[in-house]
Amino acid sequence: MRSFHFKLVDVFTEKPLEGNLLPVVMEADSLSSDEMQAIAREFNASETTFVLKPTAEKAAWRLRSFTPQAEVYGAGHNALGACWALAENKTVALRDGQNIVYQEIGASVLPLEIYVEAGKPEKILMTHDKPVFGQKFTDYKALADALNTDETIFATDSTEPQAVSTGAFHFLVPVKNLAALKNVQPDPKKLAALAKPLGCEGCYLYSLETVEAKSAAQTRAFFPGIGISEDPATGTAAGPLAALLVSKGILPAGETLIIEQGFLINRPSRIEVFVKGEEIKVGGKCISVGEGILKL
Repeated sequence: MRSFHFKLVDVFTEKPLEGNLLPVVMEADSLSSDEMQAIAREFNASETTFVLKPTAEKAAWRLRSFTPQAEVYGAGHNALGACWALAENKTVALRDGQNIVYQEIGASVLPLEIYVEAGKPEKILMTHDKPVFGQKFTDYKALADALNTDETIFATDSTEPQAVSTGAFHFLVPVKNLAALKNVQPDPKKLAALAKPLGCEGCYLYSLETVEAKSAAQTRAFFPGIGISEDPATGTAAGPLAALLVSKGILPAGETLIIEQGFLINRPSRIEVFVKGEEIKVGGKCISVGEGILKL
């Protein structure tokens, strides 16, 4: 029987039982891809991350992440929570203040900024890839049908629904207000079929009306293409969203922006995003809520 240490981390929050729960399986090199997928089904969180030895010389570690249905890439809560757990475990030497560490995810090796206070992680920022602005989508009737709502909820005055990537493509859909965000009940099959030609697995709805005054946007994420009915916090989508809104002058460049998510499903999350030109950083705070031994 093989044993693997795992930690449970609530990501994009400072409070237990909020944010996006991430199981992190340590020293997972001996696990096959099929075993990783089965473990992700066992935990049944939106994603489970496995920590491996790096293949790139510059990287401190390599990460692989799985939903209960498929392997996923990009640096979102899947990476932030794992990096937080590794920082807590002192996997690399960290000093108080800012530390630069490189992580390997898929084909990318990207820097992390780990801020430490009294020997413990205080905040982590992850660098994303340069933004890629993909296909736009203007069939509002089909979109409303896939979301089981009315065409009138969409905000069409300054932005259009569009696929954008800063490491993973997400279908960004503007709606008018918080009431519009509440008024959606996606049809998983229709939404997955609509998003697939855009290179996406679902959609990321956003409103510039927020719950907290200091926030820049409120969001909801539905990814039926990879088996996620609703994600409490999606860093890989918050990066593209901020990049899009800054590029259009809707949000300011060079400032820390707060993207709200999960508020409507009782998992409030606050995702920090910094955009300046093609420089995109996504991060925030986490809290470890449990750990244990997985026996196979």
